[in-house]
Amino acid sequence: MFKKFKNHLILRIVKATKIISLLSLIIFTFFLLSRHFDITHLKTMGSMGLMIHPLAVLGEFYHSDYELNGHKPTETDILRFILRYSNEISTSQAIKLARIISEDCDSYQLDPFLILAVIQVESNFSPLAVSNKGAIGLMQVMPSTAEYLAEKLGISVSGGQELRDPFLNVRLGIYYISLLEDRFNNIEHALVAYNYGPNKFASSKKLKKSPHSYVKKVLDFKSLLHDERRLSEPS
Repeated sequence: MFKKFKNHLILRIVKATKIISLLSLIIFTFFLLSRHFDITHLKTMGSMGLMIHPLAVLGEFYHSDYELNGHKPTETDILRFILRYSNEISTSQAIKLARIISEDCDSYQLDPFLILAVIQVESNFSPLAVSNKGAIGLMQVMPSTAEYLAEKLGISVSGGQELRDPFLNVRLGIYYISLLEDRFNNIEHALVAYNYGPNKFASSKKLKKSPHSYVKKVLDFKSLLHDERRLSEPS
């Protein structure tokens, strides 16, 4: 009787082990597939308000430092909005771009959502955008301005085509806004100077006194991002 019970118990344990192994294989397969999760699915989830934590989907990139905390935008917030608003930036590019924006904005004490708002207004999140005046990329940087900024940063920029690189473009754009804010003492004036050119802004009393639709667009979009972020925070 005991031997029969023992054999029955061993048989159940073997079956349970097989089931656990099968489940582990399924979970591992799902994890591998999730790393190649199509970006269109990520954006669909975001537009439906379901993608609260995109980095959780990307497994290997997730880290507790990305968690929403306090009032300061994190890489998670930045990444979520890049994925939502860009049709031309891949997931891997978005992850690197979010990190650059977060780190550089920390260095220059700028609001990351301000940079996202400038990108939205300037290029609609298209790295290949070119204006009729020749400004290029996400933050619509002029080649001559890029050369000046690159020299101050100690890096090399040899042509306008390099500004199609979203990482270089954003680094230069963030640095440029920080210089303009330091020069003109507030972000509103810095944005007007960014849009019109610092020399034109400095010499124009009208530009300094009149309200500007460009500034309103940027700041309105920045406020929208902050509002959406607050809504996504755990209660």
